Amino acid sequence: MNMLRRFLSDVFAAIRTILADDSARSTMIVGILIYSVLYPQPYVGEVLRDVPVVVIDQDNSSASRSFVRNIDVTDLVDVVQSAPDMESAQDAFFRRDVYGIVVIPAGFEADILASRPAPVAAYSDGSYLLIYSNVMKAVATVAGTMGAQVNYARLTAMGVDDGVARTALSPIAVTNVSVFNPQGGYASYVVPAAFVLILQQTLLMGIGLLHAGRRLPTGRRLAATIVAYFSLYMIWIVFTQMTLPYFYAIPRTGDLGTLLMIAVPFLCASIAMGFAISLAIPWREGVVFFLVVMGMPLFFLSGISWPVEMIPEHLRILSLLVPSSTAISAFVAVDQMGASALDVAAAIKTQLGLTVGYTVLAVVLSRLTRHRH
Repeated sequence: MNMLRRFLSDVFAAIRTILADDSARSTMIVGILIYSVLYPQPYVGEVLRDVPVVVIDQDNSSASRSFVRNIDVTDLVDVVQSAPDMESAQDAFFRRDVYGIVVIPAGFEADILASRPAPVAAYSDGSYLLIYSNVMKAVATVAGTMGAQVNYARLTAMGVDDGVARTALSPIAVTNVSVFNPQGGYASYVVPAAFVLILQQTLLMGIGLLHAGRRLPTGRRLAATIVAYFSLYMIWIVFTQMTLPYFYAIPRTGDLGTLLMIAVPFLCASIAMGFAISLAIPWREGVVFFLVVMGMPLFFLSGISWPVEMIPEHLRILSLLVPSSTAISAFVAVDQMGASALDVAAAIKTQLGLTVGYTVLAVVLSRLTRHRH
C-alpha cells in the first residue's frame, strides 16, 4: 500500500511538473484546448454552398434565361451579377466579388432548336479546388439536365412512348449514398483525423520540452512520469475523438472498447518516440524546431489531404516510423466506420512494434548519454 501511495505521489508530481512549466503547460494542455475550439471552426459549415458567380448572357433568349435560373437555384452557386462583356466580368472576378464566370454565347437557343451542340463556357478559380468544383459541377449538372429535357421533348414529339424516352435518355440510374459521412462534409472527414496528429505532435513536443538536455528519471519515477503522460493524453483521446464529434455533430459509430485498443498502443508508441527524440536532440529549441518542421510533411503523409495510394512507396514506408501514419486511418475506421479490432489489427501491431523499437532506442541513447557524461 505504501509503495502504491508513493507511486501515485510520483504520478501527481509529474503532472505538477507539466503544470509548473509554462512551455509544457501551453503545449500539452492549453494548446489542445485552443485547437479544439479554433481548428474545427472553418469546417462547421461542412459543405461549400452558394459560390458567387457572374453571368454573361450574350443570347438573351428564353432558353439562356432558363439556363441561368437553373444554375442559380442550385445550392452550389449563386448568380450575383450579370455582366455585358468579359472585361466587366473579369473586373468583378479580380476584385473577388465573384469566383466564377459563366458565358452563354449568342445563338444558344437557335443551336438547341436546330439540334446542334449549344456550347457554354465556364471559368472558375482553380486555386481553390472546392470553389472550382462547385462552379463546374453546377454548370455541368444544369447543362446535362437541360439537354435531357430537350431530347425528351424531341422523342415524345416523334411519338416515342414516355417510358421508352426516359429509359433512352437515362438507361442507368445511379443513387449516390455518402456512407459514413451523410453530410458529405469536410469537417466529418478532416477533423477527427487531424486531431490524432495534433495529439501526437503536442505529446512529443511536451516530452521534449520537459526532458531534452536533462537526465531522465529512473525506476519508479520514470514509470510514474510515463503513467502521467499516458493518463493525460488518454483524457485528450476521449475528448477529441468522442466529445468533440458530438459537440460539432460529426457522426461516429465506433465503440469505446475498440477505440481504446488502438489508442493505448498509439500513446505508448508516441511516448517512447518522445523520449527517444528528447535524448537524440539534447536541447529544447532543437526539439521544437524539429517537430514543427516535421508537422506539415507528416500531415501530407498521413493520407488526410492526399490518398495514401498516391504517395511514393519509399515515402510511405518511411512514414510508418511515425505512429500517426497508421493510427490516423485506424482511428477514422473505428470512429467513423465502426471498424472492429480485427479490421485495425495491422495498425495495432504496427503501434506495438514502434513502442518496442523506440523504447529500445531510448534505452540505448540514455546509456550513451550517461557514458558520455
